[in-house]
Amino acid sequence: MLSFLACRRIAFGLVLGLGVLSGLPPQVQAADPLPQARIAFIDVQGVLRASEAARTVRDQIEAQRSRYQEEISKQERELRAMEQELVQQRSVLAPDAFQQRRQQFEQRVAEIQRAVQARKRQLDEGYAQAMEQVRVALVEIVADIAKERQATAVLSKSAIVLAEKTIDISEDALNRLNQRLTSVTVKLPPIQQQ
Repeated sequence: MLSFLACRRIAFGLVLGLGVLSGLPPQVQAADPLPQARIAFIDVQGVLRASEAARTVRDQIEAQRSRYQEEISKQERELRAMEQELVQQRSVLAPDAFQQRRQQFEQRVAEIQRAVQARKRQLDEGYAQAMEQVRVALVEIVADIAKERQATAVLSKSAIVLAEKTIDISEDALNRLNQRLTSVTVKLPPIQQQ
């Protein structure tokens, strides 16, 4: 239960607050009402995954990844052969000579690991750049749909808990994206060794 002093403080605060509000200029007191919200939503990730352009990007990246994997497999076989040779030479070579060969082998392993990481970065960057083209086209399409439907906001499906199906623009956006952008050519950036 509130004490008499606490009630007086609350009442004083309310009176003070009302006094401040009444002293505000008329334009602040009577703000313009907000326009009626018209909302649409889109499954951005679903549209990107299902689009023809994104499929062509994934296919190109996968083909390049397969070529890289063949090269890496070949280098791994060479490393295994070098390692076996090194193990066989351990008893024959002088300790200094063996140590030198072992260091050469370890350097070669490190070089291959750096090359693999550089190729992975190259594929990741190429994929990201190509998908950015698809995203830009999708944003333009969503803006067009929003304008046509007079939507005041377009939300991501991941932000929606419950909504009427008629405000889902995903299928329309996917169809338009597939018409506008059927493929994207992946341009791999030059490999940068670190």
